[in-house]
Amino acid sequence: MSVERTQSTQQPFESGKDPVSIVVPFPPGGIDLILRVMLPELARGLGREVNLVNRPGGTGAVGSSEVARAKADGCTLLFASQGPLVYQPQVNPVDYDVQRSFAPVCRVTSTPSVLMVSGSSGLNSVSEVVAAARTSPGRLAYSSPGPGGLPHIGMAAFARLVGVEMRHLPTAGAAAAIAALKEGQADLLAEQLPTAIAHAGQGTRIIGVFASSRLAALPDVPTLLEQGYDISFQSWNALMAPAGTPAAVVHQLSQACRAVLESIASELRAKMGMDPAYLGSEETAAFIADELERARLLAVRSGLAAPR
Repeated sequence: MSVERTQSTQQPFESGKDPVSIVVPFPPGGIDLILRVMLPELARGLGREVNLVNRPGGTGAVGSSEVARAKADGCTLLFASQGPLVYQPQVNPVDYDVQRSFAPVCRVTSTPSVLMVSGSSGLNSVSEVVAAARTSPGRLAYSSPGPGGLPHIGMAAFARLVGVEMRHLPTAGAAAAIAALKEGQADLLAEQLPTAIAHAGQGTRIIGVFASSRLAALPDVPTLLEQGYDISFQSWNALMAPAGTPAAVVHQLSQACRAVLESIASELRAKMGMDPAYLGSEETAAFIADELERARLLAVRSGLAAPR
């Protein structure tokens, strides 16, 4: 049964009180790279200590569940990607519901996923990937931060689209999935842009973008569509509070995040090749509702979920 609560009447929290803990439901080296850039300014904006807590497990489901059950006072938040929020529930049972167990604070980023290859794979284009997979079915392996996330579902959908067999190598988080590329244990990985940019050129290459147009940060990298394969999906990250968190607290947190993202935009662009993609609480809720349908369709397309 998913966690569902009614909203309390608590007032906005004051400066200097209890610290805020932001749970990232993955090991270090993934989306927490974004949050680490935000933390100093967020602490200043809230007038409170703000701590990052990595709580991996279940491809993001463990930490997400923990926050869903936390006290709804704004002091325990979730910084999560699309995986545990909208993709994982399509293929695996979870004990929370993104629309009933959480109060969206804001969307922080939104970028297409990109296709990375191991530097030792000898693959330089998507057509070469497809040709190699057709020549030796099951030889190519794609890593992922764990089963049921977008990197898994997206690559399964790609393999099904082009009619090839590839092996799935689940790992414990984005850093481990990229390490599998660097060490030659895996050949491919679909990863969100900021993490990919942070690690590209260190035994990995980016050879395609899962989007309708090229990215300003990667002007020389063609889209999958340009290379003849009609598939796209986006990665995003959002800050979520437990359901029932007072509206005034959610608003205060959302406005603080907006100010932080405006102040660190140039740093995110320089370090991770991306711009902030802020949406307020209500807009994030509407965005997530749309993403749920996209996740359902991609999961069906991947063969990992049955049509309904």
